[in-house]
Amino acid sequence: MNSFEIHIPTRIYFGNSKAGSFFDRLKDYGSRALIVIGGGSVKRTGYLDEVTDHLSSRNIDYVLFEGIEPNPHAATIDKAAAFGKENSVDFVLAFGGGSVMDASKAIAGLIHNDEKEIWPFVLGEPKYKTMKGALPVATIPTTAATASEVTAHAVISNPEVKGKSPISYPFLKPSASWLNPVYHTSLPLETTRDGASDILSHVFENYILGGNESPLADRYSEGVMQTVIEALPNVLEDPENEALRGQLLWASTMALNTMQTAGRVPTTFLLHNLEHALSGYNPNLAHGRGLAILYPAYFKWLVQNDRCVDRLALLGEKLFDIKTADINESAAEFIAVFELWLENNGLYQRLTDQDIPVESFDEIAEYALRVYGDSEKIDAAGPITKENIVEIFSLTEEQVTEKLSAEEI
Repeated sequence: MNSFEIHIPTRIYFGNSKAGSFFDRLKDYGSRALIVIGGGSVKRTGYLDEVTDHLSSRNIDYVLFEGIEPNPHAATIDKAAAFGKENSVDFVLAFGGGSVMDASKAIAGLIHNDEKEIWPFVLGEPKYKTMKGALPVATIPTTAATASEVTAHAVISNPEVKGKSPISYPFLKPSASWLNPVYHTSLPLETTRDGASDILSHVFENYILGGNESPLADRYSEGVMQTVIEALPNVLEDPENEALRGQLLWASTMALNTMQTAGRVPTTFLLHNLEHALSGYNPNLAHGRGLAILYPAYFKWLVQNDRCVDRLALLGEKLFDIKTADINESAAEFIAVFELWLENNGLYQRLTDQDIPVESFDEIAEYALRVYGDSEKIDAAGPITKENIVEIFSLTEEQVTEKLSAEEI
């Protein structure tokens, strides 16, 4: 195994019955909260009233900022931070999906550092890695997807420059997170699908590129992936089932808490790099949906270029019991079966289906290389160049829904 360092400071409260313990903990962070939400679904469901009642009963005052977009915009984050400073808040409470949680981290950083704009602090910009701290952040995730409830990362979009880029600091890790499956039972199916795709990506990334030196990390990751693969179809059939929702929610947290990479070779998150460039170009593209579109094309590209074929074959064996004498055959069969799973769960599309024209592929690839590479390449078990990225994007055009049967595969 390779050396590694792990620090997971977030106190996690799982289950509806843990509300009291979670809100009691918030008293440690101050007496005035900035609640950050998205488009208002938590208000329409009545969930926000439950949260504010808990705060009020503990004499925690609050102000509300509403309107964080999917793929949160830098300008909206700036506006929310200014609002928080004007109201002298002590901590930030994110109540929403990954975009709301990411935005809340950035807001907390801006307020603490008395800064007005977040975009200069993202990767590729002049103030990257210069923040000194953040207000405490607590989260109540309403989607099972990003694991932002335990991570140090926040991804910011800037439609003005067609850009999407992260900030990342240890002090952005939430202090406390309440994982309540009840708040997921009204989640739209489309969001559920996209979230499950995002969960898978967090374990796919390093599993494929990270080598064979940490079998325990492999078994851990396989368990997360298997849970998602089995649970998603059941959730889509019975979306109000709290127990099933809880399986996806816990898988989300387990998929990106750093345990999944322990002992492996550190690697880039290439799928995320490419998808961030895609949804930077088109902010209406959901992150998980963009990842789902990239999976088959990226896997096929790896096999075609003789990279990590053994790891793809191992995924076939562990996730779908695929065993052949030839690893190339096993890898190809894994890709075919996984494509069928994507299709059966409404996740099989082309980039052009998402208003990303073929003519934009060069521009998007150049952005990915500039922000996430050295302008010439990104490392993924070898260099990935602009031409390679365009090849991967182009392979998605072969992903036409045909509703194949398992027997045909």
